[in-house]
Amino acid sequence: MDSAAPAGHPFDGPHGPAAPAERTGTSRLDIQQPGDSARLVEHTFGCLPSDSLIVIGLLDGFTGGHMRIDLGPALTDPFAAAQMVAECLAGPGAEPAPEAAMVMLIGTTPASRGQDAEWSRCLEALGLILEAEYCVRIVQCWFLCAGHIRDPSCSEHSCCKLPGQPIEELLGHPTGHSQSAVRRPRPLRDAAELFLRQAPAPEATVLDRVQLHRRSPEQRLDPAAAQRLLHRWDILLEAIARGTGADAAQDAPELLRQLRSASSRDLLIPLATVGLPATLMGLEADHGDGRRPTGPAQARLLEDYASCFLGETGRRPDWERVDALEHVLGALVPYAAGSERENLLCVMAWIEWARGRGTAAGSFIDQCLAEFPENQFSRLIDRLMQLKGVCLWARVKKHSWSWAQSQAQSRS
Repeated sequence: MDSAAPAGHPFDGPHGPAAPAERTGTSRLDIQQPGDSARLVEHTFGCLPSDSLIVIGLLDGFTGGHMRIDLGPALTDPFAAAQMVAECLAGPGAEPAPEAAMVMLIGTTPASRGQDAEWSRCLEALGLILEAEYCVRIVQCWFLCAGHIRDPSCSEHSCCKLPGQPIEELLGHPTGHSQSAVRRPRPLRDAAELFLRQAPAPEATVLDRVQLHRRSPEQRLDPAAAQRLLHRWDILLEAIARGTGADAAQDAPELLRQLRSASSRDLLIPLATVGLPATLMGLEADHGDGRRPTGPAQARLLEDYASCFLGETGRRPDWERVDALEHVLGALVPYAAGSERENLLCVMAWIEWARGRGTAAGSFIDQCLAEFPENQFSRLIDRLMQLKGVCLWARVKKHSWSWAQSQAQSRS
């Protein structure tokens, strides 16, 4: 399940009622034919996802927030899936909410009248809730079944009769393998593989220090040592987030200590999202003498600490520091081993879930469980995605990582 804020692609000429187009001076995408819609989805998600319900919001003639969920659950309970998609895309936290939407259902089984009826029921539920509850109309819909695409509402047999037109012919390349793929985002399902493959080669001197550090008698992190290590991480995250530069690899022997246990690993989540004071307050609450906060300021810090793990702080986290945490973890990949690597993959799975990129989170979960089958944290995140779906930060557009990314790009 993936959710994202506006991508900002111009959108014009839908296969059906036209979306409003008020902005000027920008070359618009002309979505008239099935291949055009497939290219838009491919560009937005880095590939044509499989077994998916995809909704792309439209506002003032431009693409807006977009969302992908697994098709199976959407077909099993169309109204529950429609309610969740509509709330994420156009609910109270979605401002600026779209005024229209493009929908694509993608499956692997060949098109048939029975499948057409089942998919149409899902589409009807989504259209009913979007329009009745959020005043968002579906202006375009496409069914992509086993490599053939068509508009189910189109009566032109030349283009949209069952099973539809071959998508590979329309795109001019095998799906997911175009020559221009290098210019598009990599599919989110490849996130873990790409993250690990892009890690730099280990530096011999740093690797020697890491191995020497491991051979030393292991010293348990007492509260004072844990605080000193968190301060070290905090300085590094802040430097990277503010663009002042820092070489995380040089600190690998010490930084890896944070990844050797589940309890110290978990502290990286509040450290990146809500800051050092809240993290230290949580550390004290978990390992101190049990005393309650002495005032409202401390109580707020403790509340931030407790709520950040599920994205329930009610405000935007520090996404720049979260991105910095990913940068540091990437620099540690060549040196992490055993529990260090296991916990590194766990944190990356959580980061991607918090960003609203469930497919990417799933790739890290799969990678972690493939290497460490007994890992419980990855199973917990997987269960979290099933029960809660998209992280609450990703559901509120202006709190989301994708919104922060789009704002940063517009300023650059």
